Amino acid sequence: MKDNEEVDKYFPLFLRIAGVCLVIAVVFPFAINQVFSDWAKSGTFGDTFGALNALFSGLALAGVIVTILIQRTELKNQRIELGLQRDEMKETRKEFLLNRTTSLVYQQLGRFERALSELTIKMPNGTIIKGNDAILYLDENENRVYNPYDKPEEKYNAEMKTALINMLKIYSPNKSELNKFSHSISTSVDVLQRLIYKTDLEIDELNDLKNLFFVNIGFINMGVIQRIVEVAKKQFDYLTAEDCVANNIDIGAIGHADIFLSSVTEFYNLKLTKENFQEHKRKWIDSLGNLEK
Repeated sequence: MKDNEEVDKYFPLFLRIAGVCLVIAVVFPFAINQVFSDWAKSGTFGDTFGALNALFSGLALAGVIVTILIQRTELKNQRIELGLQRDEMKETRKEFLLNRTTSLVYQQLGRFERALSELTIKMPNGTIIKGNDAILYLDENENRVYNPYDKPEEKYNAEMKTALINMLKIYSPNKSELNKFSHSISTSVDVLQRLIYKTDLEIDELNDLKNLFFVNIGFINMGVIQRIVEVAKKQFDYLTAEDCVANNIDIGAIGHADIFLSSVTEFYNLKLTKENFQEHKRKWIDSLGNLEK
């Protein structure tokens, strides 16, 4: 409707120009006759009208000018419309990309959750538990040690040693299950990283997708995973070979699981920004070696 209004506004202008030219055409021979008193002096009547060729040429020129103005307006409106279409196509493509990526994130989330549901833990009394029961058991037996500013270092070290031994008594007999579990969830997070680093979305949208994944995993599950990583790393700082022999535990038993779970927790704790995105993307590509070269 607006485009028609832009074009139609020139039509009255054309009518006004045509009307003025018509009046001049009618009045002109009589005006000439008034000046020269009779037609003999002013030339023949036909010659008088011949002088109006310039006026009618002007009328034609006015029509051309109006046409040019109309075409200019139409071209301007076409450019605006094409710009809107490009913006709409860009938004549609972005929405499609976001929906597709979200769908793939949920697929990996399902894979992660299946690994959690299949996790099997053998308790010290021989009872075998699985899935949520296994996760809750590991969560209830985290044996975390806190270090307030007034706690003596010797006491903290002793408490840390006891906690690590208690945790390894649970982890060591289940190292095969933990290794399988860590490999499965690490693969899911690897695919998530590929989606994050290879998808042309805004940083806020990428963080939303990452948070969507880990929020659905749940903080209890991630807490259990982070605790396994902590124990795997701290055991070498607080335990000796004698401690392991005395307590019948295998130091380094969960080293394989730690390799995979460390990458999971690192990505879980990562906050992507415009400033650090390219740096983390480069590190991720470097970690893949020739796979992304």
